[in-house]
Amino acid sequence: MTGRHDAETTDTRAGTGGADAPHRHAAEHLAPRGGVRLAGVRKTYGAGDNVVHALDGVDLELPAGSFTVVLGPSGSGKTTMLNVVGGIEQATAGTVEVAGQDISGRSPVDLAGFRREHVGFVFQFFNLVPTLTARENVEIIVELTGVGQAKRAPELLAQVGLAERADHFPAQLSGGQQQRVAIARALATDPDLLLADEPTGALDLTTGRQILGVLLDLNRAGRTVVVVTHNASVAQIADTVVTVVDGKIRSVEHQESPADAEAVSW
Repeated sequence: MTGRHDAETTDTRAGTGGADAPHRHAAEHLAPRGGVRLAGVRKTYGAGDNVVHALDGVDLELPAGSFTVVLGPSGSGKTTMLNVVGGIEQATAGTVEVAGQDISGRSPVDLAGFRREHVGFVFQFFNLVPTLTARENVEIIVELTGVGQAKRAPELLAQVGLAERADHFPAQLSGGQQQRVAIARALATDPDLLLADEPTGALDLTTGRQILGVLLDLNRAGRTVVVVTHNASVAQIADTVVTVVDGKIRSVEHQESPADAEAVSW
């Protein structure tokens, strides 16, 4: 694992060292996928006296199949970093490699194609279509993107524990159930990488633990998961914890024995 030259990197695993160390579920992964590498990444907005350096020379490597939590206060650049990794925004400078592909400098059309095939997104606010059932909310992503199979919607809902709620509308579901529909929707295109921006931010502790448990299960199946949050308690479940401050990597910590979701408290 690499960070900026001035970043503090800590590895809490006995006898291991940085990016060469195995992540938590390596033995369980048949085919880890979705690794991330950022090298000298910068993202600026505005110009002249009004320029904002949202990302300021970020170097970071996340192995395929890893589970990473990115922490930082509001305005630190953590969500911008997530957007750059996911191809929602283009980096101003530097190299961005995701799932073995260099997406630096790609056109918006190319980035859209990359997102469709390789990245799933989960947001704090579920963004479900209120007039569609849970099953239809999953199917619509396949219909819109042309990637994946709509017939897998019941299977994906079962995977997140909602098989019996497939024909319910969002208003008939709890917050946690709606978030699980959003996760199933993110999986509809079978992405290599799952990016979650404050996935527990609108949920109570019990429901939040359920969502974290679902994300851990998906990670154990080999998919790379990156969670961005301001809630430091969520970091307990991660293989790697990255702290971002003022657009820079402040620290990278590797955890030898991450907690299970049930142990998280806030």
